[in-house]
Amino acid sequence: MPAIRAIRRAILPALAAALTALGPGPAPAQQGGAAPPAPSAPPAARAEALLGAFEGAGDAQGMRIVVEDAGEVPRGRFIDSNGKEAAFEGRWVEGAIEAPLIFDTRALYIRFEGGPLAATLTAIPLDESGAPRADQARRLAFLREGVKPPEQPAGYQDPPARAGGVMDPDVFLISYEFWPPDGVARGWQAIGPRYRTMTRLFPLVLADVLWKLCQAPGAPEGLAEALRGQRVDCAALEAEMDRIQRQGLFARWKADVAAERRALTTMARCARGYVVKEEVCRPAARRAAEAAASMRTVADALAAYR
Repeated sequence: MPAIRAIRRAILPALAAALTALGPGPAPAQQGGAAPPAPSAPPAARAEALLGAFEGAGDAQGMRIVVEDAGEVPRGRFIDSNGKEAAFEGRWVEGAIEAPLIFDTRALYIRFEGGPLAATLTAIPLDESGAPRADQARRLAFLREGVKPPEQPAGYQDPPARAGGVMDPDVFLISYEFWPPDGVARGWQAIGPRYRTMTRLFPLVLADVLWKLCQAPGAPEGLAEALRGQRVDCAALEAEMDRIQRQGLFARWKADVAAERRALTTMARCARGYVVKEEVCRPAARRAAEAAASMRTVADALAAYR
């Protein structure tokens, strides 16, 4: 395998393209074959959010990453699902750790970001010359050690395998928080314009959906429409969610989102004729009218957590 220093020099130009192909998220600014920029630590709170042990969830089950030093030159260990371990020494790029990861017979370039409760690892395999294989790049979810993922609720379904399908809105609302971002993007389109418009009446739910859409590969269909009029963009939303987690407000956030999601699910079921009881649907219609009149945006909803 190429030496670590050589890997860094060789992959920087192509790495930017690989990360861009995966979707939103900063990529290295380095161009050409020059050496990487000097490490620059993020604000202390951002660095502390990634310090410690994280365990893989979903497709990353059995994996583990431990950030042992979140200083100017971040260091740590990664353990794959087969128990193979590799140490890393990296650099900070706009609040995320980027580093080569060298195993006995393979090499990766990783980007680790998020925290303090949940984080995302982008893993890009490297070929024998140290060039990134963008077609094999993966995004994997990790949870802080000791944080348990919620159990899947009754009515859960897996995300649509491909774009262009149709999905019941209540199935989407029950299931989306367990899906990867690209699955949320396909499901969001599959519920149709009527129910996407209905979701806009509930800015906490819309913010939660947008948080996933903003992480989806590329610029997913429907993202611009969902952001329209909400007085936020993806960068601002992700910064707010990072702050909510760092300030210990994430449990409150998820509880508030869940309350709105229950109300929206009832409204959607009434609209579809799935529920016809007047004592259920009349309050739901009144809630919809009040929400429409309030004209609350995602920015307004997020302001309540400052």
